[in-house]
Amino acid sequence: MYGVNSNAIATQITLVTEYLPPYQIVGEDNHNVTGFATDVVLETFKRSNIEYSIASYPWVRSYNLTLKNPNTCLFSIVRIPIRENKFAWVGQITKENNAVIWGLKSNNHTQHIKQLSDIKNYITAVNKDGVAHLGMIENGFVAGKHLYVLGYTKSLINLLVTRPEIDFIVADDISISYRAKLAGININLLQRVLEIKSIPLNFYLACNKQSNKTMLHTLQDKLSEIHRDGTYIKILARWKNKMPHLQ
Repeated sequence: MYGVNSNAIATQITLVTEYLPPYQIVGEDNHNVTGFATDVVLETFKRSNIEYSIASYPWVRSYNLTLKNPNTCLFSIVRIPIRENKFAWVGQITKENNAVIWGLKSNNHTQHIKQLSDIKNYITAVNKDGVAHLGMIENGFVAGKHLYVLGYTKSLINLLVTRPEIDFIVADDISISYRAKLAGININLLQRVLEIKSIPLNFYLACNKQSNKTMLHTLQDKLSEIHRDGTYIKILARWKNKMPHLQ
């Protein structure tokens, strides 16, 4: 998919993302990308008159493509200290949102969880190099001991249901219903165990540090404008009926 405008800034941007509904919903060809965060980002590019191409890849590939290639931008990425100097940060896409520990209601271990350190007595599945993985490590969790780390999976929930040795997963309130639906699992089987306020999942648009500076400044201005003028609230309203945990 391409954004085209006769008054566009000369630089064309490669937008990369991952499959993370409802933030990013990807069609079978990996190029038809929709979603809550996608709507915010594409409106930013539309207002900026910047041409772009967009594609979805597994998280690690999208992340590395952005690190290596000028005029490449990534969404949705969480801004954490370990990443701060690696990217040019355009701006925040989503509002306040934190990581959440989820388990099965049938798992008796959930009743023993009062604080994050209690989770260390069990096994939690996370995706490799995702913010949940990095955030749990920052909180003292160890891969292979407390964490089951996967290279890539679209369905942590399916893993939770089919692998009895895995007690918990880390997701968020916005995406959990989509994750359950895609896994073919009734959301009512899951239990919200613990919110992890030390692992914020506030998503950003970020670009390669060598990207065109005029382009970056324009994107920053327009993304900020979207939050100021009420457009963000309107986009959220279109998606909110698909986010039952926010009702």
